[in-house]
Amino acid sequence: MANSVLVDVNVCLDLLLDRHPFVEFSGQIFEQAEQNKLTIVVSGLSFDTLFYIMRPAMGTSKATQLLREFSRNVTIGTVNQSVVQHALQAGWNNLEDALQYYCAIEANCNTVVTRNVSDFTPARETIRVLTPEQFLSRL
Repeated sequence: MANSVLVDVNVCLDLLLDRHPFVEFSGQIFEQAEQNKLTIVVSGLSFDTLFYIMRPAMGTSKATQLLREFSRNVTIGTVNQSVVQHALQAGWNNLEDALQYYCAIEANCNTVVTRNVSDFTPARETIRVLTPEQFLSRL
C-alpha cells in the first residue's frame, strides 16, 4: 500500500500556479501519486484557500475547472467536528496549520509535506513534517 501524505496548501499552489522554482518539486510529488507510489491527501479546507488565491490570477472559470481536475487526482481529507475540536484545543499559533495537522491524523497520513516546516513544529512529535525536497529525497 502506498504511503499517505498530506500536502499543504502552499505546495499545491506551487503546482497549480506553476510557481518557480518550487513547481519542480511539487510536480515530482504529484507524479509519484499518478504512478500510485503514494496517496496525496489535501484537506478539504485547502480548496477554499486554493480558489481564493488562484481566482485573481486566472479568473473564476479557469480556477474552478483546474480545481475540479485537481480534486480527481487527490484524496480530499475531512475537516469534521473531531478535527476542528482537536485543532481548537491544541493551542497552536495558527489554526489553519492545526486543522491541516489533525486532518492528516484523521486520514492516517504519515507525513505532512509543506514549505513552512516551522509552522508545524508541534506536530513533529507524532508525524514527519518535511519540505518537498526532503520528502523526495526520502522516497
